Amino acid sequence: MDSTKYVLDHFDDFFVVFFEKNNKANKLVILKDKFTIDAKEGDLLEVNINKEKSGYDFKILNEVTDDARERVLQLINEMNRK
Repeated sequence: MDSTKYVLDHFDDFFVVFFEKNNKANKLVILKDKFTIDAKEGDLLEVNINKEKSGYDFKILNEVTDDARERVLQLINEMNRK
């Protein structure tokens, strides 16, 4: 089963919208009721299409997400010092 890394972009009324990590042109939109984990906007997830269950399997990549957030915070702090 192939997995792809997506960034959770936003939630809207009935859908969850993701963009592929290294290809922002590739967007994934799924129904909220198929989104089975507690993730928040900006989280990096590994997404597998599970054909047996007619759905998706999600895994939050916490370590990668936390590292990216830390780098962004460091950049913001450096910009504020200038």
